[in-house]
Amino acid sequence: MLFGNFRAPHDRLHHMRQIVIVGVLALLAAACGGGGISRGTDPQPLSEPTTTRALGQLEALAAARSQWHAAAPDDYTLTQRDRCDGCSGEPTTVAVRDGEVVSLASTETETIEELFTAIEESIRDGAEVEVEYDERLGYPRRVIIDLDGDGETDIDLQYDGLEAMPIVETLEELLTAKRRWEAQGLDSYRYIFRADCTCPDGGTFEVEVHDGRVAAVRPLDALAESSDLSPGPIEEAFTDLEQWFTDAETLMADGLLAVDVRMDPTYGYPRWFRVDARDIDDDNFAGDFTIIVTVDLIGTVDPVAVDPDMDPPGNELASLTEARSQWEAASITDYEFVVTVHCMCAEEARGPFRITVTDGVAVAAQRTTDDSDAVDHAVTIDEVFDAIELSILAEIEVAVTYDEQFGYPVDVVIDVPAVAVDGGSAFTISDFRIVR
Repeated sequence: MLFGNFRAPHDRLHHMRQIVIVGVLALLAAACGGGGISRGTDPQPLSEPTTTRALGQLEALAAARSQWHAAAPDDYTLTQRDRCDGCSGEPTTVAVRDGEVVSLASTETETIEELFTAIEESIRDGAEVEVEYDERLGYPRRVIIDLDGDGETDIDLQYDGLEAMPIVETLEELLTAKRRWEAQGLDSYRYIFRADCTCPDGGTFEVEVHDGRVAAVRPLDALAESSDLSPGPIEEAFTDLEQWFTDAETLMADGLLAVDVRMDPTYGYPRWFRVDARDIDDDNFAGDFTIIVTVDLIGTVDPVAVDPDMDPPGNELASLTEARSQWEAASITDYEFVVTVHCMCAEEARGPFRITVTDGVAVAAQRTTDDSDAVDHAVTIDEVFDAIELSILAEIEVAVTYDEQFGYPVDVVIDVPAVAVDGGSAFTISDFRIVR
């Protein structure tokens, strides 16, 4: 199941607390380190405008606000760029559901309605404000504010790309969204996963997926550090949701369960998911509870590349036998080489290490960048051949290139699919020389 403990319902949701879903585009960056233009949670007294310009700005704001109220979707995503001096200007995405931000962001991230309020406060407080409103929907497209009137821009935000978040209410709609996601062809990506629950489970995680497999899950808050949740690839969300829509119909009809799903308008994956349950007895948890899952796709990551010159699958043992015969025919017993390990691990574990072999025995392994010993990495060429052969005989997928002159392995990947999740082995042998 997608998130380990979050599972789809069956047997009247015996594991109801354990839900589904996953991630997309990083969310709203803080405005010049301040997080939007929110002025805090406590309402501030508003002064009356004292200039004709301020009155005109308030009139334009009221007209745009009315236009927004008449045409705005209840659920939407919106791209923000922070254009202040020193800011990256990279686009981030706000997702709003029923007037509340549901994607991950700072606590000061605004909805469009909150943005209108913040602009009005700035105008009434005498700040220098310039706003460009969207002609069709009326929301602020560009907001420039000089808070203290010193002629320097304090806030410069750009908003565009507003899209409604599609609602999924049936299995057919879910399958349509699934086809849209599959058409993206994404199998290596990062996303943020957040679970808010009235039960003990929850937390915020950053998840990295390589070649369709989870490579890393990093807890981002204290709740996640102690959580049993195990987020998986986005693809598994669809499998779990299909089970919700097929197994929970009776619970929904009886009013015991309400499931609300919103899809990402660009990529088609489940962006936001809410479950409201009443009078469900699950693993000693009795009563009402709510679970909200938010997924924000951050972007793609580079997949693990396999050298196209490596031996094709199905021919590994024949190539190994030929290369080993070539190596043994050379009768080399005293030699040195450098081995570099490719892994998502600490730098000291990757090397490179210079290996010294005398009379066929590895006698030293030393890091090439300093004087520290690394005897655990001492290995002979014959032992590398043995490891490759054992993997092939165990039907573990390997990919190897061999030296043309002496036949020793040059590039080695053992358990190719697992390397993407740091579960296999990948290393390179270089700088080989015979010791006379």
